[in-house]
Amino acid sequence: MDSLHNNPSTKEYRELIDRVLSELGLLLDEHQTAQLAAHFSLLVHWNRRINLTSVRRPEDIAVRHFGESLFLVKLLRPETGLLVDVGSGAGFPGLPIKIACPAMTAVLLEPTTKKMAFLKEVIRRCELTGIEARAERLREAVHEEAVHEEAVQDAMNDEAVNRDSGGLAGRAALVTLRAVALTPDLLSGLKKLLAPDGRLALFLGQEDAVAIQSASGMDWESPAPIPHSERRVILVGKRRSEEVS
Repeated sequence: MDSLHNNPSTKEYRELIDRVLSELGLLLDEHQTAQLAAHFSLLVHWNRRINLTSVRRPEDIAVRHFGESLFLVKLLRPETGLLVDVGSGAGFPGLPIKIACPAMTAVLLEPTTKKMAFLKEVIRRCELTGIEARAERLREAVHEEAVHEEAVQDAMNDEAVNRDSGGLAGRAALVTLRAVALTPDLLSGLKKLLAPDGRLALFLGQEDAVAIQSASGMDWESPAPIPHSERRVILVGKRRSEEVS
């Protein structure tokens, strides 16, 4: 892990991460900051070869991706339990949340092969534990019989993420969805992931948040405006008590 702290190529990214943390009022230690900077550096490097994000300027990546992900940490202050990041892409918001909240276990769901390879490389380079990336779609993740050989081997190698029968239904303390179009079927699947007191956090436009609040069968908090964004919010909700068995 010394290479994370001493790598001169991450200096610019560490300075940008420090700026984001300062604006949010979040205090992370040197080790966590180095992990975030390593994720940042790998994202910029890999993005030259595969399309991980359309955002190119490091200053914009810091605000749009790391800043928004860490804003959710400030908003919810999660500490323990299982995080499931659906459609994780380049690891947002799942990886920054896991780094900022190391006692949480995490599953990153990303069916795209190249993005999966990136997520696994970040996990390896940052030496993160209690986390796995799965090449699964949501419908597979919530199915109790959906056990795949590679995923089972991953679970055997990392006891902190105990798959049990393979499904994630009813287990998540926090479920996140960002940069994925929300449909009624998708929302239904997200709800299935939640533990009885679990929270669902959606990154979406203000108008979409209003529509979902009125039609979803969830108990929602007031939408939280995302810093540096004119129309985007984070909508946090729980399953209604009558739906929790």
